[in-house]
Amino acid sequence: MFPDKAKMVRNANFLLLVLAVAPVVYMVTAALVTFGKGGIARDQSIVPALSFAFVVVSLVNIGVMVFFQTSKRILSDRSRYDPVGRTYLVMSTGAVIAEAHAIYGLVLTLLSGSIFYSIGFSLVAWVCLWWVRARFKMNLGKLPNV
Repeated sequence: MFPDKAKMVRNANFLLLVLAVAPVVYMVTAALVTFGKGGIARDQSIVPALSFAFVVVSLVNIGVMVFFQTSKRILSDRSRYDPVGRTYLVMSTGAVIAEAHAIYGLVLTLLSGSIFYSIGFSLVAWVCLWWVRARFKMNLGKLPNV
């Protein structure tokens, strides 16, 4: 997958940077679309139920992300012949799962017109990305220098 460890680390850091900046873009977009207006939902009574559903789905996402980041069985056969590629796949999967929180906040903000949903879910996304990055750095230390 990657010719060397340094190239994988550059790609991983770029991916983390893009996914860390994306919630800011989402918040700016949502603020511009909903500034001074209500949300785009025709019936605002759906927002609390959708908010609760997104919170539950976010908790499930966090559980899946933690399992994927900490499990030794995930991609275990790949770690024998491509440990660098496995490390990148585990990190990138966790980062994409973490980014889902910011998208949930964007959807709720666009529907309700309240930027607080986007801020809250973006904070969760950033904390999850920070944790994924910490796990990635830990896994990097375990890799052989190729």
